[in-house]
Amino acid sequence: DHVAGSPRSAALAVLTYHRVDYAADTPHLYPGLISASPEQFGEQLDLISEMGIVVSMADVLEASRVNDALPLNSILITFDDASRDFATYAWPALQERNMPATLFVPTAYPDASERRFWWDRLHLAIWHGAGSSIRCSCGEFQLQTDEERTRAYKTLRDHVKQIPHELAMQLVDEICSRQAAAEPPSNVLGWDELRSLARQGVTHAPHAQTHPLMTRDPLEEARREIVGSYQDLKREIGDAPPVFAYPGGATNPELDDLLKDAGFELAFSVQRGVNLLGADNPLHLKRINVGQSTSPQILRAQLMADRWKY
Repeated sequence: DHVAGSPRSAALAVLTYHRVDYAADTPHLYPGLISASPEQFGEQLDLISEMGIVVSMADVLEASRVNDALPLNSILITFDDASRDFATYAWPALQERNMPATLFVPTAYPDASERRFWWDRLHLAIWHGAGSSIRCSCGEFQLQTDEERTRAYKTLRDHVKQIPHELAMQLVDEICSRQAAAEPPSNVLGWDELRSLARQGVTHAPHAQTHPLMTRDPLEEARREIVGSYQDLKREIGDAPPVFAYPGGATNPELDDLLKDAGFELAFSVQRGVNLLGADNPLHLKRINVGQSTSPQILRAQLMADRWKY
């Protein structure tokens, strides 16, 4: 047991990944959510194994419940969105190193071929749509150069995140229609694949159903999303831990109360930092996002800068 005889501490670093893939293999998906190439991911895992002990979500829940400390330099590895490349590239690399991981699943997407993430649809409309410019309800954008397309994407992405989910999806629909854009490929693992991963040791936890920014919508809609995703996982997988990842990290005190009422014990934001179990709010746990610019040197520095405070 990797816990036995280990020095102990309350500090926990949580890493957030989205996709581990090659951008050239998936040109119709938004490349900004690729956290690392498969080779970079392997290098990062080797660094992680040098810097600490990778713990499971069950370890973290148990430590939180009994107010006990985790092994010194504990690291929890999480993936948001249940992308297909997790099974292709990430999980084999984790298995090879005997490292556990948690997959946060937006439960309306598995086996729902009609559903696509809005950021992939927006990317495809801007980079591969029919028009060299686009006018929509929030402005006019030129799309003739990569610089113009990048500027348009960032402006529209930020606007989508600031408005209620239903209006945001209507805006994305409007842009895709004006651009005569094709639909991107479905990129979420199906339920059979998720069940297979669960049998192999992957922990699946709720990430809402349709992945809305829940602070933008009525509280009752947020309740349906949160409770529904928990029930979906328990129905399809057989069990799910009472932990949640906020889509986009969006949270507020009202959502804290909602999660407590629904029986959740831990919830994860996108605020960067390391957590002190038993001291920090368990429904606002911080995570360190891993992105394309996260070299091994940067990852080492981020882990050391935060966790050595404790």
